[in-house]
Amino acid sequence: MIRAGRFAVAALLALGPVLAAALPASADAFLQAQTTATAVHVTVTQQPASSIITASLLDDAVAYAASDFDTGGSSEALAAPAFPGRLVVQGPQLLCSELFSCPATPPSYPLLADASYPRRQHDTATASGSATGSGPFVVTPVQAEATATADTNSGTTTGGRTSLLAGTPGALSIGASSAASTVTSATGSLRLRVESSVSNVSIGGLVAIGSVVARDDIVISAGKKPVDTPTITVSDVTVAGQKASIDDRGVHVPGGDGPSLSHQLDQAGVSVRTVGAHRADTATGARGDATALEIDVQVPVSGVPYVPNPLPQLPPPFDQVPQLPGVNANGTYVAHVTLGAVGAAAGIGEEPSFDLGSFGTVPTPSAGGSGGSSTGAAPTSLGQQVGGARGQAGAVPPPQVAAPRASGLRGILDGFTSGQLETLYAVVTLGAVVLFVGWRGAAVLRHGPPGARRRR
Repeated sequence: MIRAGRFAVAALLALGPVLAAALPASADAFLQAQTTATAVHVTVTQQPASSIITASLLDDAVAYAASDFDTGGSSEALAAPAFPGRLVVQGPQLLCSELFSCPATPPSYPLLADASYPRRQHDTATASGSATGSGPFVVTPVQAEATATADTNSGTTTGGRTSLLAGTPGALSIGASSAASTVTSATGSLRLRVESSVSNVSIGGLVAIGSVVARDDIVISAGKKPVDTPTITVSDVTVAGQKASIDDRGVHVPGGDGPSLSHQLDQAGVSVRTVGAHRADTATGARGDATALEIDVQVPVSGVPYVPNPLPQLPPPFDQVPQLPGVNANGTYVAHVTLGAVGAAAGIGEEPSFDLGSFGTVPTPSAGGSGGSSTGAAPTSLGQQVGGARGQAGAVPPPQVAAPRASGLRGILDGFTSGQLETLYAVVTLGAVVLFVGWRGAAVLRHGPPGARRRR
């Protein structure tokens, strides 16, 4: 009886991997989305750049909204009426939390509303309504609001009067700006809406625009073709009081005065054109972007004294390292401004999962460590699902939104894919069989077969 019981145990252990493979596996729909929107984005660069300072003299946005969502548990929304970039907004906190031990926690950026489920499901940022900034970038922030839950998130923001590139031939004045992003999930489907707009725009005191709007709506559902409709609208355009239009070739003024008015813009070094909307859809995903207006202004600068590098020469043996040059601020600067820009990407796939008994169903984690990723027939990332959009002009890269960190059992299990866990189970089972056989073999070598022991 004992020998029969041991044989049964050994047989079950040996058949463990086979039985595990025969267990029914479930496949859940996995949804993922990313959005971004800016009403105004301005960069100023010296060409050619004489230093790292003049290579990116200004890089700011007005009315910024972004979101990140997946059904694996990540849901976050950001919104800010004035956004100087992630390095400025989140850099100090990252340095103090990840690299250095700071004596005090850096203050949070006051104009950013950041909601992340389940950490903080709602956040607002309200400004005083007074103008902030100076020189080429002055904005009147109003408010921002962000909300994130398990099945939806949204970010909305508004800005007041904005002044850009004051004192240059391409000085811009904007009456109001806004940006909004909404992601909503239902059973097997996902709906995205992202929009940015500006109104009462004046360019160089010559071109006036009533409103500029960029929008994209995406709907994806299991078993259905994605719906993706990026659009731009530029309305009520006048040049020196005359009706005009703007397309991808520039500003067009009908009538006898049209050529001379367009020539005035060219002489001032101001270029205004539409960019348009692009989309790249597949059977399981959609990616779209829309940029309404692109304005380039050339600004020559001269008479600025040279600023030498204040750092002393390094001592030996580091004196062989070349010293950084000073800053020569003279030259030609190009200001690049976009009005109304949005981008959105969404994908759906089947996420294999398997049951761990009392631990429940464990999904396959994503490559970034939050949520999951599509496997099997579906692509593993939004970039692969709609990768064709990356090569198109004007494509907006997806926002980089930090996902919440996994902890506890979730953090341990997220370190493996389902295939790795199945392989681990097979190795453990095979190891148990080897230990059992080895133990029985050692017993036989030491004492001989059971019949021989009884004969003795």
